[in-house]
Amino acid sequence: MNEVLEYLFFTSTIADKFASTLQENGLEYVREIEPMQGATLLKIAEGVDEDLWDTLDELYDDLSTEDQALLEEGLVDEDAKSTAGIYLQLSEGRQTIAQIDPDVMNRMLSVITMDEFNAFIETIVRNVETPDDSAICQRKPN
Repeated sequence: MNEVLEYLFFTSTIADKFASTLQENGLEYVREIEPMQGATLLKIAEGVDEDLWDTLDELYDDLSTEDQALLEEGLVDEDAKSTAGIYLQLSEGRQTIAQIDPDVMNRMLSVITMDEFNAFIETIVRNVETPDDSAICQRKPN
């Protein structure tokens, strides 16, 4: 696969639901286990019909919410300290996780969407990887 669309799931149950939809729509996909988190990554070739793309995008948003809930359920342990992480994709292809306070994460996600949050994080990563020392007022908006 040259250009691919990637869908990340933290629970295999939810990944399987998405994979079933891909199969039902005749889409070939590759299933990988992401090494940093053990999450399931489903990859499909770009070039999906626009209507199907919209359907998959909506389904992924819905399943991501369900995936997060199942993940949190599985992490509930009265003796364990609560934790959260942000999955970061770096430009040279490396991946990492930044650990953050789960209360802060929950407060942020109570006022912005996951798409807005992801765009914010991508902007930070891009600016850290390619710093611009010019004055902020002289830069073009992102």
